[in-house]
Amino acid sequence: MKKVLKISGAVIAVPILLLLVIPYLLPGTIAKEAKYWINQHIKGEVQFKDTSLSFFKHFPSLTLSLNDFLLKGAAPFAQDTLLYSKALSFRVDLSTVFSDQIKIDQVFLDQSVINVKVDAKGNANYNVYQEGGKTTAPKDSSNKAIQIAGIFINKSRLTYQDLSVPMLVQAADLNYSGKGDFTKAIFDLKSNAEIGSLDVFYNGAPYLLHKKVDARLVTRINTNSLDLMFNENDLKINSLPIQFIGRFSFIQDGYDINFRTKAKETDLHNIFTALPPAIAERMEKTNMKGYAEIKASLIGKYLAGQQIMPTLSFNLKIRDGEISNPNAPEPIRKLYLNLQTKLPSLNMDSLYINMDSLYFNMGKDYVAAVVNFRGLKEPEVYVRSRADIDLKKWAGVFEMDQLAGRLVANLTAEGKYTKKIVRSGLRQVDTLIATIPVFKLNAALSKGYFKYPTLPAAIDQINFKIKGENPDGDYRKTWFEISDLNIQALSNYIRGYAKVRTSEHMPLDVQLKAMVDFAEIKDFYPLKDLELKGKLDLDLKSKGGYHRTKKLFPITEAHILLRNGWIKTAHFDQALEQITIDGRLLNRDGTLKGTQLNIKPISFQMAGQPFMLKANVRNFDNIAYDITSKGKIDLGKMYQLFAVKGYGLKGSISTDVSLKGLQSDALAGHYGKLKNRGMVLVNNLTLNSDLFPKSFLIKNGIFSFNQDKMKFEQFKGSYGRSTFNMHGYLGNVINYVLADGAMLTGTFNLNSERIFADELMAFNDRGTAAKTTVASGVIIIPDNLNVSVQAKAGIVYYNGMQIKNAKGELKLNSGTLSLNDMAFNLVDAPVSMSGNYKSTSAKSAVFDYHIQAKEFDIAKAYRNLKMFRELATSASKVKGVVGIDYQLSGKLNQDMAPVYPSLKGEGVLSVKKVSLMGFKLINSVSKATRRDSLSNPDVSQVNIKSKINNNIIYIERFKMRIAGFRPRFEGQVSFDGRLNMSGRLGLPPFGIIGIPLSITGTQENPKVALKRNKEGKLEEMPE
Repeated sequence: MKKVLKISGAVIAVPILLLLVIPYLLPGTIAKEAKYWINQHIKGEVQFKDTSLSFFKHFPSLTLSLNDFLLKGAAPFAQDTLLYSKALSFRVDLSTVFSDQIKIDQVFLDQSVINVKVDAKGNANYNVYQEGGKTTAPKDSSNKAIQIAGIFINKSRLTYQDLSVPMLVQAADLNYSGKGDFTKAIFDLKSNAEIGSLDVFYNGAPYLLHKKVDARLVTRINTNSLDLMFNENDLKINSLPIQFIGRFSFIQDGYDINFRTKAKETDLHNIFTALPPAIAERMEKTNMKGYAEIKASLIGKYLAGQQIMPTLSFNLKIRDGEISNPNAPEPIRKLYLNLQTKLPSLNMDSLYINMDSLYFNMGKDYVAAVVNFRGLKEPEVYVRSRADIDLKKWAGVFEMDQLAGRLVANLTAEGKYTKKIVRSGLRQVDTLIATIPVFKLNAALSKGYFKYPTLPAAIDQINFKIKGENPDGDYRKTWFEISDLNIQALSNYIRGYAKVRTSEHMPLDVQLKAMVDFAEIKDFYPLKDLELKGKLDLDLKSKGGYHRTKKLFPITEAHILLRNGWIKTAHFDQALEQITIDGRLLNRDGTLKGTQLNIKPISFQMAGQPFMLKANVRNFDNIAYDITSKGKIDLGKMYQLFAVKGYGLKGSISTDVSLKGLQSDALAGHYGKLKNRGMVLVNNLTLNSDLFPKSFLIKNGIFSFNQDKMKFEQFKGSYGRSTFNMHGYLGNVINYVLADGAMLTGTFNLNSERIFADELMAFNDRGTAAKTTVASGVIIIPDNLNVSVQAKAGIVYYNGMQIKNAKGELKLNSGTLSLNDMAFNLVDAPVSMSGNYKSTSAKSAVFDYHIQAKEFDIAKAYRNLKMFRELATSASKVKGVVGIDYQLSGKLNQDMAPVYPSLKGEGVLSVKKVSLMGFKLINSVSKATRRDSLSNPDVSQVNIKSKINNNIIYIERFKMRIAGFRPRFEGQVSFDGRLNMSGRLGLPPFGIIGIPLSITGTQENPKVALKRNKEGKLEEMPE
């Protein structure tokens, strides 16, 4: 017996001893194998604290554990953690420990954090696996392998963030088991997954929050084609069972997706358990039943770089639904819904919603609707809806005690909402309504009540009736009528009615009374980053239409009073305070003449700087005004207070102004009857105008008023890179402000060190890179100015030219710029010029000018003037001095360059002394006549008269003397270089005997024949 016990004890002890001893005998071998595989196949940074071997961790298998395992991601996420695991473990097939091939067939991740990231360009941090190896395999490891047959994740957390979609998935308390033969090219992966809490966000918006998930999945994986086939997949989100099938393929630069899911013949209650917790928790006491079906799909290619996205579809069907709650007096019954939605290419502008039926009852209350909706930018809608419902009953069903009131509504709508682009200026583009759906609306809310759950007070009275209609889609035929309006919250209220039509004259019938205590608003309405104080009283009665031509104005009696106003935003640490607005508008006879506006006053203070404006304006047909203003406004601080994204403003203005008079006196020139006095100080003010692409910066300046004139004193400013000092006055200011089309007059002296005229071109604001391909536009001259400017400029940069020491008179009158006695230096030659310029559109202009220059260096002009090189292409090697006296007119194109067929002109080019070195025309004559002395001649005292018309320069006969010869020429030259000239080479001594010449070809390749020219005229190019 003892012997039997000893043998039995040995049989039991030996395996136990082996279980304890083998981990200490083999750690180096197995750990070495794991490290070798990691180094061979993982290119991310890998760290782990230590290793351990045990039979008891996953008994009876031998398990290798890498403790505190850390793996960082692939570029560009090389510094971010892809995987951290308290223990990354590998199960070793014990039967292979002493064989030539050690088999590691299962992987365990315990208490892990998995962070999967994809950036906006589609780069993923999980691309760390690589074929081949980074190190040389040990001799004794050549035939060893890791053959994974199962992956197990326990008590872990997973985050998947894909910025290219953009999607965020967070799974907490994740347990997963996946089994399959990973060594095969095609294998089935059987998975079980449990998630304690799942969150799904798309484009920042939550779609699932804190949902429990239980999944049983069978996935066929093709490692050759990188296809995943999903078959026999059952998923449960909270209580909602879902089946889905599909395919997911990895393709170049993206994915090919085909997912189809359905929850068929489920209970309505199960659907609501899968909704976000804000709804689900509120409906814990709500009972739901009824038949429901859900179908969804995501099908198509996802290629972020090409902006190709799959199409998302979602369909919901509910039959015989019932929703009840103990707090609600009646349940919702007979809930019936057919809903189909589709989002092609995940493009919200292509959104399609078809709710071909929605219906439910609450006792005698009901809601019935049919809605069809396509697109967002220009939506097309079809709506038929009726409702008569007690909102308190509805709110009670869903545990919402913040809503009450009886709502009766009837809406029909059909058609498309479209917009059109209207250019109201050179760069000012307005988007206007083109069409709206045809609709008819009748609605009423009585005994309404609404309260934000987080705020102490409610909007405790909401009553109104609203009617509206549009008969044909023309928005101008729309009318709305709001009656029995009564809204109250705490001491605040709005009461009255309003009838408005959107026809041309905007007839209205409004009667409103309101009182708003701004300090109380935060108690019943959430104000984000905004603090308000002050009390506002409004009393408005207005009936009729406005028509300027017919001199009509609504009969109106309006009074607005704001006391102790105070505004502070999160954008700026200072408040706009002590705001007072006291204004009255009165019209008793419906005419412009009978209108009176009395502002007494508008005032406020900011940073200790007060500002005040008072105005009394009567008779809008012949305005009698009495306006005073005093104070300072820091526009930069004002902008910071109300910061509007995309705009910037700097500068300050100080006013001390008193304006009083009658519009007709200003128009008739009875300036002695006007009493306009005071001044406005400007400091670092930025001004923008639609006529000019850049901003004007007024560093400092003083406006002073004297009768109809506004004087400019001590003005210093800049425009782009241009600088200027200016003083003078503008006249007819009052009439210009009050009357449409009135002319603004004035006289100024302007001095500038430098003017970059190209920056004044209408569209010259696109940057250097665009200038070669995009037109800059012409310089626009406003047509309501009659202003004279005595100007001096050190340098004017224009179209590649540097015009120095310019001075003269500029007149701007009715859209025309006139230059009188303008003098300047161009390539060191004194030039005098007079002319006119008029912009005919933003991209075209006309001009005429007379220019005189007595000493003009040809070589300098060719080097420095782009326009000269284009007009005189053959003068590249000509040297000497000429004079010019020329009259020229024509058109300018969208780049301020001449339109050559439009040019007309005549004048004289006086050759003082010129060396025609390399001048191909004379050299060709020399070669044809075999007179070498004619080559590269020097010429002096020659006057060449010409005319320009339809792209042709007509040259009158002129004579020269060259080395005893007396050549003469006449004919035509085109702007593209074609020649058609006649000539005669007078032979020494007196030129009585001569050789006829015919010159054709081009300036670059002239053809000279010793005969009379019988060629026809060059073909003109009319506009």
